[in-house]
Amino acid sequence: MKAEQLNGYRCWQDTEGATEVRFVGRGPGTTPEAALAAIAPSVHRLAWLRQVHSAKSVAAADGDCGEADALITDQPGLALTVATADCVPVVLSGGGWLAAIHAGWRGLADSIIAKTLTRMKVEPAHLTTWIGPAIGPCCYEVGSEVAQLVARASNTTVILPGSGSKPHLDLQTAASIQLSSSGVTDIRRVAGCCHCDEKHLWSHRRDGSRAGRNRTFVWLRT
Repeated sequence: MKAEQLNGYRCWQDTEGATEVRFVGRGPGTTPEAALAAIAPSVHRLAWLRQVHSAKSVAAADGDCGEADALITDQPGLALTVATADCVPVVLSGGGWLAAIHAGWRGLADSIIAKTLTRMKVEPAHLTTWIGPAIGPCCYEVGSEVAQLVARASNTTVILPGSGSKPHLDLQTAASIQLSSSGVTDIRRVAGCCHCDEKHLWSHRRDGSRAGRNRTFVWLRT
């Protein structure tokens, strides 16, 4: 994906057919509306969630779509957004359908990607998917129980040894494995670690309560 500074925001962007995808890091505003206006001023409709680390997906509509962690739509011109600060943002697009997923370890352990795919009226092999910036295995130390829960929903390659007694977990690879296992073949990934990249990305593990949010946006052009 192409990365650039855009009106004060760090932005990774890609286009596939009529689909526009933006992963947005640090910038001057704190709201999704401000970030969208800065990176795509011609897009005026926005759907967002109150994220609760679930495996629930909902149909997108303008504004607040309630408590869930994935949005789905077939409406052109409606931007979907999820917020992350270590978790993995995942975007799915194909056959006139879109989904934006907030996938933390709980969502991955509960197969949020596969559950969202079942609601999209598209064969997985016809989808293009994107995995956005997240905390990397270099920095994501977890308890053994958490690591095993995510491994059971992907495979054991997502668990790596750490410098101490606790394992490290590769959330992006877990998301990629779940996509592949569901039949998705076109998987695009933003490399790097938001914990390491303090200049461009927020990380709750690094910044604590001071952390802002990285934003993911996806929409179908009208």
